[in-house]
This record gives sequence, structure tokens and C-alpha cells, in this order.
Amino acid sequence: MSTLANRYKIIKNLGAGGFSQVYLAKDLQRDDHRRCVIKKLQPKSDDPFTVRTSRRLFKTEVKVLQKLGNHDRIPQLYVSFEEDRQFYLVEQYITGQGLSRELTWWHWTEAKTVAFLQDILETLAFVHRKQIIHRDIKPENLIRCDRDQRIVLIDFGSVKNRQPADHTAIVGTQGYMPPEQLLGNPRFNSDVYAVGMIALRGLTGIDPAKTAFPKDPDTGEFIWQHKTDVSPELAHVLSTMVCQDYRHRYPSAQEALQAVSQLSEAPTPSRRRLLQAAGFSIMGLLGTGMAYPALSQELPNRKLSSPSPTVASTPENALPQEPSPSAESLSKTTKAAPLKEKELPATPTLATAPQRLNKQELLRRYGSYNECRKVAKANGIKFSTTPTWDKLVYAFSYSEALQHMSQVYLKTYPNPSLAGIIVELAL
Repeated sequence: MSTLANRYKIIKNLGAGGFSQVYLAKDLQRDDHRRCVIKKLQPKSDDPFTVRTSRRLFKTEVKVLQKLGNHDRIPQLYVSFEEDRQFYLVEQYITGQGLSRELTWWHWTEAKTVAFLQDILETLAFVHRKQIIHRDIKPENLIRCDRDQRIVLIDFGSVKNRQPADHTAIVGTQGYMPPEQLLGNPRFNSDVYAVGMIALRGLTGIDPAKTAFPKDPDTGEFIWQHKTDVSPELAHVLSTMVCQDYRHRYPSAQEALQAVSQLSEAPTPSRRRLLQAAGFSIMGLLGTGMAYPALSQELPNRKLSSPSPTVASTPENALPQEPSPSAESLSKTTKAAPLKEKELPATPTLATAPQRLNKQELLRRYGSYNECRKVAKANGIKFSTTPTWDKLVYAFSYSEALQHMSQVYLKTYPNPSLAGIIVELAL
């Protein structure tokens, strides 16, 4: 199978879903040869029940994507067709990285978690308003788009139109499915539960699909707060989202989104985009030498001078720690005091990076040198020459340090009147 319908040329295999095989292809009948995703109905078993179920879900996905229409956070359905008694659908190809890859990179901060919740819940609220339950929300079905770093919800092959008291086949992923879904009775807030579990994974580093959270013997609820440090307000929202009894959860994504938006630390939309931009663009080119961060801010009608590049022993020391109530005091605090000549290190060394990261830690996370290279490339780390292990350790360490600096910086200056933050990396 190299070309389908005399139009779609298969580029590579992207993997298999529950009932389908997924390919990356290009449309030969378009002048731009647009890339697209082709899903082929391919049940894992040929028993009659599985075949009937897979066909039903496949047709349902086509109808649901047509019902959802054009939404910038949901892949657009281009066409569906049958060829040689095989069923196919063609969808928009989203350029980006699956959230599962991001979750292996570092633990999320509270600000990043809130930004994630706002992002995905906005899309999910739209889906729920269409009376659709996704049923398989998990990191692998969430893509952070390269273009704007927003979350795109994919794979509607397990969706279900909401019908009260209607029991159905059990579809979903262990660890992200709540009890009622395991019993064949999914609800809108079953999706809310899955989103909450992803947030807990981001905060704690625990993958619920592999390791179950411990439960309180009296209440049956998850015990997770000792694994992270978040505000009581966010902890309450997350605990409500992942409550074992669906009657005590937010009824749908809309109510969960309202609760998240009311958090005292919740970023405004402009600050959320600013947080994402700082967190990801800061991981730009890291050459074989050391990257010196220079952070500067711009206020309306007034540009503040950038601090002089410095090398700090820890990310926290590289930034002012007291918030600024006004532009005047902000201008004073952002001017970095020059270091004395004797305080400057002779040459940049690996000691400036977080001490907990080393070759053994990278091997534990990613398994091999080649996999480390792949993860580095996926996260925007580039090398001008083939990196040694020391270079890899240094690049990963410094990327984590820079990410932490951006979080501290935004937390230190949460003033929504700021026009933006410029992140510069001088090699």
C-alpha cells in the first residue's frame, strides 16, 4: 500500500490505535502536497464482536468529526472513503509533540499545570456542549502544537454521544478511566477525571497507567499531595476532578474550567501564552558552548534595559526574588548589579547546571544515547556537532535550569500590564 485512492501517498506508519492503523501521507492532488493523517480500520481481532464494534466506532468517529466542524484545537476531517472493502478516513496532520513526551522531561509547576488545565478544558467544554464524550483522554491523545504551543485533542475513535442511563462497551485507557467508565457508563465528567489524572502525572511524575496512586483507606480517594507542592486552591480543584464518585466531581468540562479560572494563581490568557512561550522558546539553540540567558521586559511606552548576562550558581539566584508593584521599582530591580571581576568564573563549567542531572539519570529516563538525542531534538535542543555524553548532560541540565528560570521570572513579575518578555540566548 503506497498510494490510496490514486491520491494519498503513504510516507510512513505512525502506529496503531485501538481499532485502526495510522499513517502519515501527502495529498498528491493538491498543489502544496499537503500532509495528512490516514486512519485505516484494522481491528486487532477478527472475532465478530470486535469487528462489529470497531466498524461502529469508526463510523461514529467520522460522524463526530463532521459534527464538531472546524475547531482549531481538533483535527479537521477532510474525507472518508472505502477502497478494496477497507475503510479509511483522512484528517488534518498536526505538527507537534505528544504530551507523553513532554511529561518525561520534567515535573510541571503549578503555573504550568493551571495553563494546561485552562487550555484542554476550553476544548473539552466545546466537545461536551456538542453532547459528545471523548472517553480516551490521555497524554498520547494530546499534542502540543509547534505553531503556538496550544494543546490539540486527537483520536475521536472512542467517542460516545451522551445518552442517559445508556450502558456501552468499555473503551478507554487504564489509569485514566474513572470507576463508572470501567462499568460501561461513561459521563461527561469521566473526561474531566482523565484530565485531572494527566495534571497529577505532570505534578508528581507518577504515570497512573503504570503505577496506581495510593488511596485513603477511609474515603477511597487518591493520596497525592505529598508528592508535590501546590496551593490548597489548586489541590481542591484537582481532588474534585479525580473524585472516585462521579456525583462529587464537576459535572462537565465547563464547570471544571470555571473552577480553574477562579484560582488566585491562574494566569490570564495573555500571561498564559507568555508562560508557554517562555517555557518552550527558552529551549532554543544550545550549541556546544554555554548559553547565557539574558532576560528583559518591555512595558507599554517604555523599554527597560536588559540585565547584563551573568552565570549564576542556581536558577533562583539569577532572578530578583521580590515582586515589583510598579514600573519604576521594576526598572530598578531588573538592573543586574555587575559582578566583581574576582567573582566571575574563568570558564563555564557543568557545575552551573542542576547537580541532580548526570549521565546515569539520562540513561534512567531515556534508556540510550540515541534516544537522548531524539528527545533533545524533539524539545528544540540542537548541536552544531555530534554531542558527547558531557554535552548531552549539559544541554539537558541547562534547558531545565532555563525552564525553571522562566517560571520564577513570571511568578516574580505577574503584572498583567506587561507587554511581554523577551528571551535571548547568546551562544
